[in-house]
Amino acid sequence: MTKASIVQRLLDQKHITAEEAVILLQNESSQIPMYAPNPYFTDPTWTGTPPNIYCETTTTENID
Repeated sequence: MTKASIVQRLLDQKHITAEEAVILLQNESSQIPMYAPNPYFTDPTWTGTPPNIYCETTTTENID
């Protein structure tokens, strides 16, 4: 049971107003990760040669 579910139940039963619910939930914080590293990239100091990138001038070239 969370604080939000209790407030929702009180709202549903009309024991509190929507304004009171907002006040009760204003200090509610959620745990949001700020940074999630890429698990497939393990060496951030990699200095290898990047792959070649080829661009075409039209979208109809080299269509198989």
